[in-house]
Amino acid sequence: MSIPKITMMTICALGTLAMLDGCADKQKELEPRTDTRPMVNAIEQAEQDWIWISGEKWYLVTIDGEAPITGTTINLSFKQHTWLEGDAGCNRFTASYVRKADAGLKMTEVLSTRMYCSDPTGVMQQESRFFNLLKQIDAYHAEPTKLDMLADGAIVLTFMTLEGDQTP
Repeated sequence: MSIPKITMMTICALGTLAMLDGCADKQKELEPRTDTRPMVNAIEQAEQDWIWISGEKWYLVTIDGEAPITGTTINLSFKQHTWLEGDAGCNRFTASYVRKADAGLKMTEVLSTRMYCSDPTGVMQQESRFFNLLKQIDAYHAEPTKLDMLADGAIVLTFMTLEGDQTP
């Protein structure tokens, strides 16, 4: 009994495809896989670090690289897992925030009281600048007594904790 030519060609074609498919699978096995362990470890470390970060009261020491106006104290404390509160020099404020991956931080809403302070000179402008920068934050870097907040890769706000009898 003879197999028709079309059927024989079909069998040969299917055999070739099966062979190539087997080669493709072998190629996938040889491709390097992305090792996600460093990212997972960084996120786990960030979660552990956030415990002490959120347990501190942070005092502003630089705003865009400059010291705050003498006679003003700006501070913040992270509360729960979604909001923070603080003093902006004249007004009290609160903000919602979202953390992303190992160092991402985004303020989603900043609300403040509406008092006006005339002393020291420039306090209201500084407060407005602080709120604007706070809304631009997209990342942070923390050390035991220092917290930098970054916008587009640049440090825009630097906070410190108080040790012992230091005053802000």
